[in-house]
Amino acid sequence: MDEEIRKLLEEEIKTEIRNLSTLEPGSKEKSTAIEDLAKLYRLRIEETRNEWDFNEKYESRDSDMQFKKNQLEEQVKDRYFRLGVEVASIILPLIFYGIWMRKGFKFEETGTFTSTTFRGLFNRFRPTKK
Repeated sequence: MDEEIRKLLEEEIKTEIRNLSTLEPGSKEKSTAIEDLAKLYRLRIEETRNEWDFNEKYESRDSDMQFKKNQLEEQVKDRYFRLGVEVASIILPLIFYGIWMRKGFKFEETGTFTSTTFRGLFNRFRPTKK
């Protein structure tokens, strides 16, 4: 609620309370004034409640946005980590095979394959027609 309207409502409630003491007890005017005062006070309570609800929803929306932002950051980190693992799962075997190929070529220089392990791997490395 606008601050100026809130102040006007507060002043009106104060004025009604002051006027209430000048009226004669049990009169119809005093009963009407009390009813009017009750309506004004209910209006003030309702406006305060609406303001609280608005603030609560605004804070809730802010916290939801922060949660989603944090969740998105975590997803990006997870995506990069998974990409790194996938790249490593491709590169590491290639490095391993490269090392074994160099060792195998040293054996090939002599013309004999003495290692049974390399013989099995070398058959997989050589391009052959099947």
